[in-house]
Amino acid sequence: MRETTFIDRNRSRWLEIETSEKEDPDEISSDFIDLTSDLSYAQTHYPHSKITSYLNFLAAGVYKSIYQKPKNNVILNFWKRDFPLILGHNQRVLWLSLAFFVTFCSLGAICSITEPNFIEAVMGSGYVDMTEDNIRKGMPFGVYADQPPFKMFLTIFANNFFVGLIVYMSGVLAGLGSFYHTFKNGLMVGTFLTMFFKHNLGFQAIFVINLHGTFELMGLVLECMAGLILGLSFLFPETLTRKQAIKKGLFESAKIFIGTVPFTFIAAFIESYITRLGSSGLQKTSLFMSILLVLVLVFCVAFVVWYFFIYSKKLAKETPLDQYLKEISHEK
Repeated sequence: MRETTFIDRNRSRWLEIETSEKEDPDEISSDFIDLTSDLSYAQTHYPHSKITSYLNFLAAGVYKSIYQKPKNNVILNFWKRDFPLILGHNQRVLWLSLAFFVTFCSLGAICSITEPNFIEAVMGSGYVDMTEDNIRKGMPFGVYADQPPFKMFLTIFANNFFVGLIVYMSGVLAGLGSFYHTFKNGLMVGTFLTMFFKHNLGFQAIFVINLHGTFELMGLVLECMAGLILGLSFLFPETLTRKQAIKKGLFESAKIFIGTVPFTFIAAFIESYITRLGSSGLQKTSLFMSILLVLVLVFCVAFVVWYFFIYSKKLAKETPLDQYLKEISHEK
């Protein structure tokens, strides 16, 4: 075959490979196989031609994209796209989980106000006595400073991780398990806050506790969301076949739970190292420290609102359902 004919036949394909930004490993591998075949032919018939050098350069570039692609791309892509995209395409379940949690917190608060013994029944008399003793000592939030920071961090992270795992995995029972554990935890949070309101420390408690609670409680909402998706995917397949719905539910719920782990980690770190800075209450905290705590809280709240609700919804609008289903299961 004449060299000009060889070039004319393959020019458009080579240009497409050169300018494309493919991410599918199968497509990239197919391009590499085609290029090595073309290169072999060119080396045999046109060993000193510029086209041989060009094909060698092109094949080397494709080879690099296969074997030397930065390993952090997968992790980065998970946080930039996969995780928020799943949240965006399941906004109704996200809002439902949040509504459940807020309702159960409110129920805990109402019961604590109307029933004198409710707080002790939920929190335990020992914990209530310890908190009241701390309040008398002028350290209302002393519970956040009663252990060395690192030991406290390990304990809190391990506890919250396993609580979250239970909330998620119990969703396999048609979502009822996740609903129950969210009810139990929401009731406890509402009761805990009301205990401080009864001592005129409610707003300080909301501020201090939400330093870490913004991420921690949002993690609980997401774990409930993951459990509901896991359990309800079988019952309500919607437009998908039941098999497709179950597969979709497994992919989505697993990725949501994985996505909560770093936030559980960060929340445990904040609770162990930062929340303790306000353990004596805001009135006894220095101005500099108060400003620092305010900045931490503002950042946490702003990030949660933007990432979990605004950014995720924006991604979902830009990604049609069929494309989304392929992306979350890594199908092409």
